[in-house]
Amino acid sequence: MESNLVLASYNGSQKGFTVRDLTLEQISYTGIDANINSIASGANGDLYIAAANHIYHYKTDGTLITDMTFPDDRINYTSVVVKGSQVFATYEGSQIGITVRDLDLNQIRSFNTGYAASGIAAGNDNDLYVTSTNHIYHLKTNGEQIQDMTFPIDSINYTDVSVLGDLVFASYNGSQSGFTVRDLNLGQLSYANINVDINGIAAGPNKNVYLASDNHIYNYATNGTLIADMNFPISSIDYTNVSLVFVSLT
Repeated sequence: MESNLVLASYNGSQKGFTVRDLTLEQISYTGIDANINSIASGANGDLYIAAANHIYHYKTDGTLITDMTFPDDRINYTSVVVKGSQVFATYEGSQIGITVRDLDLNQIRSFNTGYAASGIAAGNDNDLYVTSTNHIYHLKTNGEQIQDMTFPIDSINYTDVSVLGDLVFASYNGSQSGFTVRDLNLGQLSYANINVDINGIAAGPNKNVYLASDNHIYNYATNGTLIADMNFPISSIDYTNVSLVFVSLT
């Protein structure tokens, strides 16, 4: 698998998503009248967006495929990820948990987690990783908890999580700001503190990471070396999340 596109959602004076190459040069953008919390690449040149009580399904060219509107407007979808034939989204508000849906956004099942999630990522073995305050949770897709990695300092707030291969990447803000690199059992391998508040993280194809932060999209090596800083010239733009499109070259 190779990755050839970076997707990033943004709010502020403009709202929508941008499609960029791996060097962060913009290819296209689409305006959407919604406050976007999260964006996830699909399997067929498409993407999914979590915003308020909606999960949207778009083509990368900006064509809307589906607007799944949950009937209770007190529900807020906070993060979304796609794995195979399933879409997983976290929600909070009048209920707190995770919904599991097919690619057409029909619900297969849902389960309560008891905590508000900031990010979700799909693992390699019918499992999920979820960030919430100073926790990274490892779950089965039926809601059964495998592990709760609790960082010992409660002033750390994990904001998002991404999985690629045998590595888990999670961003954090609070008394420290940066990202951690962990194995699939959530044992820490390395971390990098950087002086920005990170909204979203996506694992890159060369064990690097893409970060959404204010009006910046950053590309960092996992040792904390800055590769690229795409600084949008309008400071009222806030990039809320980032995802990579992976395509097969075989």
